[in-house]
Amino acid sequence: MINFTVDYNDVFGKAVEEAGSYNVKIADSSIAKKTKKGQDMAVLDYEVLDGKYAGAVIRYDNILWNDNTQETLKLSIKRFNTLMRAVNTADGAQINLTMDVFVKRLVGKELNITVDWEQSEYNGKWNLVVKSQQPLKEKSEPNGVFRPTNNSGASATKESSNPFGNTASKAESDPFSNSKDINIPDEDLPF
Repeated sequence: MINFTVDYNDVFGKAVEEAGSYNVKIADSSIAKKTKKGQDMAVLDYEVLDGKYAGAVIRYDNILWNDNTQETLKLSIKRFNTLMRAVNTADGAQINLTMDVFVKRLVGKELNITVDWEQSEYNGKWNLVVKSQQPLKEKSEPNGVFRPTNNSGASATKESSNPFGNTASKAESDPFSNSKDINIPDEDLPF
């Protein structure tokens, strides 16, 4: 026997659909890994805490620790200091951990991130990319810029939240209102 109350806010597949600034916590799906060149990297996933995208996850913020040269080491320290300040780590705290332990200790920490759409060089798809990290703000602030609909390299623009267009009637714009076939390419399927 199953026993639960249907809650549309507690579903898989919830996604952030707009660029902007979001209050988040570092999700337990975050991991430490090595790059192909053997460098340590934190791969952080963020769960949105408030607003219309609460519960949605912004994935794959790769933060590289590169100590190959003095210059790359300085940049790495600056990247990690920015993250530590955003999660309110005490100024002057000494960090001496493996990347795995570091990431595990970050899980559940809260901060604010600013994200924007960026086209992947790998597959040409548009994804949200973390541009900055800062301490929590009063609230999350989506900016109305939705995922671009073309792959021509155009930048993201403000679009309607209606993914089926603005001019068609409800019956014409709802792909599930009649028996028309819907063709989804295999590479767009999640399995």
